[in-house]
Amino acid sequence: MPTPLPGPVRRADTGHLWHPWSPIRVATPRLVLTNGEDCRVTDDTGRSYLDLRAGTLNAIVGYGEQRVVDAMTRQARQLMTWDLAEVTTEPAALLAERIAAFCPPGLSRTLFCNSGSEGTEAAIRIARMFHWITGDRERTVIASWADGYHGATTAGIAATGAEFRRDGAGPLPDGFLHLTTPRCSDCAASTGGHECRIPGALEWEAQLAAVGAHRVAAVLVEPVLSVGGIVVPPDGALAALRALCDRHGILLIVDEVATGIGRTGHMLGFQHDLGHDNGPDIVVTSKGLTGGYAPLAAVTVRQDLYEVFADDPYLGGLRHGHTTGGHATACAAALAVLDIVEGEDLPARARGVGSAVLEYLSKDLDGCPAVRQVRGRGLLVGVETVSVEVAQDVAALAQQAGVLVRSFGPVLTIAPPLVITEDDALAGARTVADALHTVAGGAR
Repeated sequence: MPTPLPGPVRRADTGHLWHPWSPIRVATPRLVLTNGEDCRVTDDTGRSYLDLRAGTLNAIVGYGEQRVVDAMTRQARQLMTWDLAEVTTEPAALLAERIAAFCPPGLSRTLFCNSGSEGTEAAIRIARMFHWITGDRERTVIASWADGYHGATTAGIAATGAEFRRDGAGPLPDGFLHLTTPRCSDCAASTGGHECRIPGALEWEAQLAAVGAHRVAAVLVEPVLSVGGIVVPPDGALAALRALCDRHGILLIVDEVATGIGRTGHMLGFQHDLGHDNGPDIVVTSKGLTGGYAPLAAVTVRQDLYEVFADDPYLGGLRHGHTTGGHATACAAALAVLDIVEGEDLPARARGVGSAVLEYLSKDLDGCPAVRQVRGRGLLVGVETVSVEVAQDVAALAQQAGVLVRSFGPVLTIAPPLVITEDDALAGARTVADALHTVAGGAR
């Protein structure tokens, strides 16, 4: 059992560390995590917790994975990194090739960034610059689903519709359009058997026409909305968007920051709808790409789109990038993670274990007054509760019982490492369900 951290650590935390996306005043002390192994993490008192959130959906191969640590150590000793603007490194080149291998044909050229937010920002810039270089300079508008989330940088915030994330960030840039999110849970047809009224191609077509489809550079969406509440679009939604974009000469960007690298049961979440031979024009991956062992994001584009940038009048290439984008040690980590993901077929495990968790929670929570809906795809499962307070109370009860689950808004997210066993996943799900029934039986 690890030795508890001394008092100075907590003093340093409360006196100097600014926690993102978190209230400054908290009722109970934050966990101080010191160790991790497989799907469990340990705090400074030696207590172990089952992690049903994979850190923040990134620790897909679990904690303390020696194969990843060894790969990073070798690369750090050999050459920790170099700026990719004028040279290349072995891990970056091999990782770009590896990503192309699991993408649809033609989606084969990768720019590396440091985070998912940077990745979506780069994708937006690439889309706009593509149209600028090709002479279609009216195309600057970026359309996205209103309930989506695309990062904490300026363009990502502008592409995000939720006021909670936008208020106080202005003035935000112009050139963004929020399309109606296709939510089955909002449609009477999902329970009442009436004619389907889920927003789709006709409504999006009208919304694009209102600003002028000829002005739209790209549509940017998630295959499953993560921060937006684990919203699973109906089958065919991405295919309808793909066809809509094709009709109007609009690029399709898929944000796979939370869903990519096996999380939804496919290597990439859009493959559920578009298959393995069709895809977007640009795809952004991050989080699971390195298993949480290092910061990295990949922006992968069609080869023909990439080649257009040779005609940029100022550089003859992309005027965008970051010093540590494609950090060699991070790329080495990603290569080791992909070895595990593909070698152990973790997407298949995500499908199987995720299906078992979804089935269990749907049955156990049926009729629970604290729950509105259970939904998900693969090992990305959401339980929508009746309020923010209920979700927070359930997460706190689960933590007391030794299970960590993500609470954001009224939705609880169950997204453990993809290496989790079905027994552990179901045990964790039972803990969450028990907490929901406890809260439902109280004053609420």
